[in-house]
Amino acid sequence: MNNNALLVVIDHGTDHNAENHAAAQPMLDELTQLVRSIGLQVAGSAVVRLRQPTARLLLGSGKAQQISAQAQQLHADCIVFDDELSATQQRNWEQLTGVTVIDRHQVILDIFQARAATREATLQVELARLQYQLPRLTRAWTHLSRQQGGARGTRGEGEKQLEKDRRTALRRITRVRSELQQLGAQRATMSRRRHALPVPSGALVGYTNAGKSSLLRALTGADVLVADKLFATLDPTTRRLELPGGMQAVLTDTVGFVRKLPHDLVNAFHSTLEETTEADFLIHVLDASDPQMLKHYQTTRSVLQDIGAGETAVLLAFNKMDRVADRDILRFAHHRFAAENVVARVEVSAHAATGLEQLIAAIESLLASAMPRMRYRLPSNRHDLAALIHRTGSVLRQEYHEQSFTITARVPERTHAILEPFLISG
Repeated sequence: MNNNALLVVIDHGTDHNAENHAAAQPMLDELTQLVRSIGLQVAGSAVVRLRQPTARLLLGSGKAQQISAQAQQLHADCIVFDDELSATQQRNWEQLTGVTVIDRHQVILDIFQARAATREATLQVELARLQYQLPRLTRAWTHLSRQQGGARGTRGEGEKQLEKDRRTALRRITRVRSELQQLGAQRATMSRRRHALPVPSGALVGYTNAGKSSLLRALTGADVLVADKLFATLDPTTRRLELPGGMQAVLTDTVGFVRKLPHDLVNAFHSTLEETTEADFLIHVLDASDPQMLKHYQTTRSVLQDIGAGETAVLLAFNKMDRVADRDILRFAHHRFAAENVVARVEVSAHAATGLEQLIAAIESLLASAMPRMRYRLPSNRHDLAALIHRTGSVLRQEYHEQSFTITARVPERTHAILEPFLISG
């Protein structure tokens, strides 16, 4: 088998010009990247306009016959749909074409399975896969049922095997969920310990392949995986960032978002998305060289809203500026995002190491502006508390007295909770 795939993209647009598939091209490009990530070669593609979905094949019978003939002509080993197919539709397509038929959901599952690095991520992918495969178990055993005569009141070998497989899958789902619950409790304990520290946290978010890992490494010097692959990062990676004024923050890389990310995979990767919901601020990384940047921004914003991080303060980082030839779309983006929940917009290049100082300054300014102004009188021997203020806050003034010293500063709530006994005034 050469693993040749025919890609099928469904155009749900309202433009009735059957020849106008320009809007579908970005979807086809992304699906091409996805299938190549799992080792498939693209033999050909088809863009299909869909006015009314059908229960049997999603598409009409005439268009289905055309795709089947195209797959045969291209000697395709499989057909990959950009839309999600039901278990029944998947079986019907395989009966019609005689080749393996998978959908976008299956492709993303395969990528996640290959990239998962930790025990928790591996279990989360397994759970998503079991839930996806459960309604599809029947197609594996229907051939055994057909071998039996099927007298009334009797069950074929395929039906018996199906029941066994369903019970096995359901037991495994229960065990995986139980282990994930235990791991989640451990992670929650670690998260509480980390958030008990008076250091603000930020999360890098954005469409997959926007350069989040590269930017994290450029900002912090962190040794993190940097790869030109979709979903290269599936587990949270947290690193410390030293700010010029003495403050510190922790930054977390997160899984890349993507158009039509299956909801069970959003839930499956709660461990990395949780870092987003708990962050004090977000750095939304955009590939400024990508013509689909605005759509990618909207996709990421939509997911952030879904997981409860839609109101968190955002720094927009227009990354890969070294690849930008036409700045028209960038000027429009600056204007378009002015009304959004964005506190700063910075043009950077993680690869060329440009704009990083401006981004760091924007982080420092954001943190300082979010901190209340406080004044503390500290005993002369409590230099540890002074160091804490310098490390986590922004010092505005420091005065020394005979037995004490006074510091006026902006500090985060976690630091203020420690220093409250020494508070003079706000």
